[in-house]
Amino acid sequence: MKKLLTTLIILSMLTSNAYAYSFVNKEKEKATFKNKIEKHIAKKNAEREQKKLAKEDLKGVKEVIWKLNKYSNEHNVEELAKLYDKNYRSFDGFKYDTLVKMMQEAYDAYEDLSYKTDVEKIDFYGDKAVVNIVDTTRATVKGEKSNSGISTEYDLSTGYLEGICNYSIYLQKINNEWKIIGDNVISEITSIKYGIARDYPMEFSAPLSTPYGEDYCLTLKIKPKKGSRIVASLGKEEILYPSAEPKDVFRKMPKDGILERVVRANKDGYNEYAIASVGITKMDKVPEFNMIEIEMTGLAFLLQRVNMYHNINPIRKTEQNKKEDKKENAENKG
Repeated sequence: MKKLLTTLIILSMLTSNAYAYSFVNKEKEKATFKNKIEKHIAKKNAEREQKKLAKEDLKGVKEVIWKLNKYSNEHNVEELAKLYDKNYRSFDGFKYDTLVKMMQEAYDAYEDLSYKTDVEKIDFYGDKAVVNIVDTTRATVKGEKSNSGISTEYDLSTGYLEGICNYSIYLQKINNEWKIIGDNVISEITSIKYGIARDYPMEFSAPLSTPYGEDYCLTLKIKPKKGSRIVASLGKEEILYPSAEPKDVFRKMPKDGILERVVRANKDGYNEYAIASVGITKMDKVPEFNMIEIEMTGLAFLLQRVNMYHNINPIRKTEQNKKEDKKENAENKG
């Protein structure tokens, strides 16, 4: 009996200890589970907050681009200027004050200048954003009416501008407000045509980019029509403000309709406009005076951006490179 009682007491103690151990473990498991739940909730809340901020940033950047298009079409320079940071700098080197002047001059020159903006991509990098845009531009170019007796059949007093520009806008969140801090034009093609030139197929090509200080080729292709004579000038102009007057040297268009010229990029690294100037004339015989009457029937100016780049990659020389160069120089001198 005593032996049985002892066994029961020991069994009771073991059961009690097992229960206590089980209780402690369950409490630890509850605490661990609770901690995991709290961390999961905190993570989800942080993700929701991050998404909310991302949505707000996307909305803010889109609003800037929408205003940029709206005020550009309204020619509202005052409101446009507010979208840019005072430390703005373009890849062409233009600063804030120059940009505002250029916008005002463009709207003064082209009263109906209009833009159609297509946003291709928006990327965020912390408090900065890059927006890739394609702009289509149209305008009427008003010139002075000629007193040279040109026929009203070919009105050269009004030209039509069309252009397409692919560029990137750089924005930064400053004092909780998105501002444009810079832009980079990747490609740009513009044409201004008067009179019959609007109906003439013209193809003007120049490289998208080239090393500065090196030669590049300009090519103009126009198929002459019977009874017309075409003269053209090919050249280039640095993208500076104020711009310089281009020097035109006109040549008769070859019979195959292809005119080429090799030009040299500036050595200072400024981006350039390749320019083709085209004049179309109509020739009529005047038997009673035994002469040929030449009449200007069309004008065209074609522009294409050519961006400059440095063609040498800087290489950091190691001590071994320096020793080899020193040895090579000594051998050359010897």
